[in-house]
Order: sequence, then structure tokens, then C-alpha cells
Amino acid sequence: MPLPLAIQVNPLEHVKESPLFEGYGGSLKAIGETLNHYGVTKQVILYALAGAITVAIFLWRARQVKNERAPRGFGNLLEAVMLFVRDQMVRPFLGHEGDRYLPVIWSFFFFILISNLLGLVPFFDYLGHGGNTPTGSIYLTAALAICSFFIYHGLGIRKQGFIHYVKNLFPHVPLFVLPIIIGVEILAHIVRPCALAVRLFANMLAGHTMIATILGFTAVWVNWVHWGASVSLICFASSVALMFLELLVAVIQAFVFSFLTTVFLAGAVHPEH
Repeated sequence: MPLPLAIQVNPLEHVKESPLFEGYGGSLKAIGETLNHYGVTKQVILYALAGAITVAIFLWRARQVKNERAPRGFGNLLEAVMLFVRDQMVRPFLGHEGDRYLPVIWSFFFFILISNLLGLVPFFDYLGHGGNTPTGSIYLTAALAICSFFIYHGLGIRKQGFIHYVKNLFPHVPLFVLPIIIGVEILAHIVRPCALAVRLFANMLAGHTMIATILGFTAVWVNWVHWGASVSLICFASSVALMFLELLVAVIQAFVFSFLTTVFLAGAVHPEH
């Protein structure tokens, strides 16, 4: 009986950027290779799926609000999370004026959360080897970070005007210190999106690599010792525990990305603070 993907290959095979339908033959392989030629990998497909799910959820909730229906079930959970983001993340930094920026922060939070959670669905192994976690690709997390970068700078420029915005990027210091401050501030604004991208990518990649590594012990020990069944049970229990930890990490990383974007946005539109 063939072993599952997670325990039959190098752990990095489980998380690497992969063409769609990798491991299949015939027309499916040809489709995957053609899409991969244009940069459409399995992770990109899942990223698009996460976007479609996010849009569908917001449209469904907007229809409920338009029809003045009280939330219940999943709608109640969704509203609770949205209010948490508003009251504990946006308003403390931006005040009630920050409500105009809520759609941006909500979009980041739910989109990243859904992308993270898709990586925990084993069904997507049927779409080809590896690449189950969209946010396990540095290219995709970098794209998110660049979007965040242009959004908070763009909103800051719209609020203050370009000249005032650029002037407020640098603190008022003596003239002889200004060249050093300019260099430091430019470096800081480059590091911010880099930190957003690398933090999200590294955490999601590390968690799934760890799960694949622990499951891989099963194949190794079954082949080399007689008590492989006991090792398999230990590996299974450890993987289940790590999956619950991954659920927590998926939420935390969505929160951290959205929180830092809110902080950067607050600094862009309220430089006095």
C-alpha cells in the first residue's frame, strides 16, 4: 500500500512551490505544466480559492445586513470576529475615524486566515504534491506585504498631501543629524514590508514542515525496527497536537499581519501620534 504524501517524501516536498497536478500523468500533467509555465502553481490556485471564499463570505454577510437579518450560526461568529478586529485593533489606534479603513483591515485578516486554514485541508493533496499552504510561498506573502505597503502609504498621502506626507516621514532634528535620520527612516520603510512577508511565510512553512517531518518518522522506523507501530501512534498523536497548534498559529499570523498594517496605517494618517 503506498504511503501518504506527507510520510513518503522529503518533508520539504510537502510545502514546496509545486505545479498543479504534479505526480499525475496524461492530460492532467500537461495542464499543470502549461499553467506552471505562466506562473500559475498549486499555491496560486489555492490563493485564488481563498480570495473567492473571502469575497463570497463578505457578500453573504452584506446581503444579511441589507435584509436586516439578525446574525446566527456562522454569521454570528463572523460578526463577533469583525467586531473584535474593529474594537481591539483598529479603533485603539485610529479612533472612530478608523472605521473608514475597516474594509481594508478586514480583508487582510480574513483573506490571510482563510489562506492559512486551507493548508490544513488534506483533500488538496489530490491536486498534486506539496504546496497545500498558499502562505507558505514567499512570493505570495511578499505580494500581500507590497499591497499593505502601498495601501498605508497611499492613504497617508491622500490624507496629508504628498509634500506634507514626505516631510512627516522624518522627525524634526538638527540639520547635521538629518542625513543619518533619512537613511534610517528609508531603511525602516523597506524593512516593514519585508518583516510582514517573512514572518507570515516562515511561520506557516515551519509548522507544516514540522508536521511532515514527524509523520516521516513513521516510514523510517517501520522500515528499520520491529516496533514501528508504537512509533506510528506517537507520531500520529504528535501530529494531531501540532495540527491544533497550527490552527492557533493560523489565527495569530492573520492577526499579526493585520495588526501591524493597522499600526503602519495609523502612523501614515496620524503622524502627530
